[in-house]
Parts: sequence; structure tokens; C-alpha cells
Amino acid sequence: MSIKALQYFTTLVNCRSFTKASEHLFVTQPTISKALKSLEISYGHELIYRNGRDLELTEAGEIVFSYAESVLLQQKEMQTRLNDLQQLKSGKITLGIPPMVGHLYTHLIQEFSRLYPEIEVSIIESGSRKLENDVIDGNIDIAITMLTKSDSRFHCWPLDTHPILAVLPKTVQWHDVPIVDIIDLKDLPFYMYNSEFVISEVITQICTDIGFTPNIGVRSSQWDFLAAMVKSGMGVSFMPEPICHRLNPDDYYFIPIKQNIRWELAAIWNKERYVSKASEAMLNLIQNNQWAIADNTGNRAL
Repeated sequence: MSIKALQYFTTLVNCRSFTKASEHLFVTQPTISKALKSLEISYGHELIYRNGRDLELTEAGEIVFSYAESVLLQQKEMQTRLNDLQQLKSGKITLGIPPMVGHLYTHLIQEFSRLYPEIEVSIIESGSRKLENDVIDGNIDIAITMLTKSDSRFHCWPLDTHPILAVLPKTVQWHDVPIVDIIDLKDLPFYMYNSEFVISEVITQICTDIGFTPNIGVRSSQWDFLAAMVKSGMGVSFMPEPICHRLNPDDYYFIPIKQNIRWELAAIWNKERYVSKASEAMLNLIQNNQWAIADNTGNRAL
């Protein structure tokens, strides 16, 4: 058994495809097949079988996969602790950020790179729910997410808060409307973020509480695509105020919502996992507010 063979095996299981696994690992498919075969010989059991086009784990495969993930996580933590002996002269940190958040935190990443030029920063973009799961699994060190409620699995540091606005097409219907109730939008197609984004959960729950199920016209992880749908149609989307500032006001109305939905952002990290020196440095930078971002008025947002 080797760490590399376990890595190839777990990647194959997660990708459910030799082709996708080889692309992800930057190795050939025969290399992955050879690693799988060596594990099967070592453990004396077949680990994977084909179910049509899908790959499925055998009962033995389920056991090996579970322990392999644990072994790989421990190996990663060991390497992190060894890197920490370098006292921030080297290391890596993985930061998770939702796609619509990135532009707000470029100053944070630039300042960190200036202070710690030898530390490699990797950025993973996804919705808050996916990022939370990745923090729990150890794939991400720190994530910036939208808060809805406290979660005992995480340490949490509040960052910023903005209103979420209704984004509507530039039509006579919405001219001079100072505030909109979500119930008044129930007959429109809703252009929503996909299920990985907390903002979609919040909007859907509010609609349910009011007494209707929103008509979802389209879902996407890209705010610019959702905005384009609004511009070309008669639907509505819901976006944090900083995103609205990036859209052309000649094409849209940005209307406050009666329900006063807030985009509350926070940095989270796993309570149960070792916090590397690199992660500590990033958290200290966040908490000390050395990189404070400016809002559209020129005031400090934090």
C-alpha cells in the first residue's frame, strides 16, 4: 500500500470515472488502473466493479475508501505540522470563496501575499453549502460564507453585511417603486443561484413562509448569467448590493425588499482540525482588519 495509490483510489471513487480521475490527477488511466490493481492484490479483495457506465464500490471497497480518506487526511495534517516548523517560511493555505464574493476580498489576499510571500494561497470557488462541507472534510482551511445560523462545527468570525436587493428589468412596471414585497413577485420567473448557495435557501424559505412556491425560471452559479436573464426577460433575481454595483443601472432596477434580507458574511474554520501557522496568519489578518475594504461611498466596510 502507498499513499499515492490511496490518493488515486479515492480520486477515482469521487470522480466515478477513470477519464475524469486521470484528468484531475494529471496521470494516465493505466497508471490509475495499476494503482487500483495493486491495492486489490494487497488487500485480497476487489474494490470496484462496473455497473453499466458507472463505477461502484464493493463491500470491501467501501471499507478501504473510508479508511483511505482518514489516512490521507492524517498524512496531510502531518505534512502541515512539519511545514509549520518552517515558521511561515513555506506552506500552503486553501481559501474557499463564493464566486460573487471574490472581488470584495482581493485586498485580503494581496495583503497576505505581501506579508507572507513564501506561502502559496489556493482559491476554491463554490457556493456556501459546498464550502462548508469542504471545510468539514479538510479540503479547505478557511471559507468565507453567508451566515444563516450558528453552526457548532465551526469557529466563526463575522466580516461584513449588505442588503440583498431585488434585481428587475428596466421596465415601466418597476419605475419609481421604492420597496417591493416578495409576495408581489410571485407571478414572475425567479432566476436563482443553484442549491449550493445559501441565498437561494433563504429566498425559497421566505416564499414558503409567505404562502407560495417560487416559479424557478433558471438556476446558475454565475451572477452575471442571472443578471443577463433578468435583462432579457420579465423575471427577477436577488443579489447582494455589492453585486448590484457591478451591473449597469441603465439596464436594471435594484429595489430594496420589504423582508429586509441581509447578506451576512463570515470566515469559518473547522473546530476539530489542526490550524496551521499559515491559517493562523490568515485568520489574524482577517481579525485585525489590516486590509479593510472600502464600500462604494469611500467608507471602510469593516
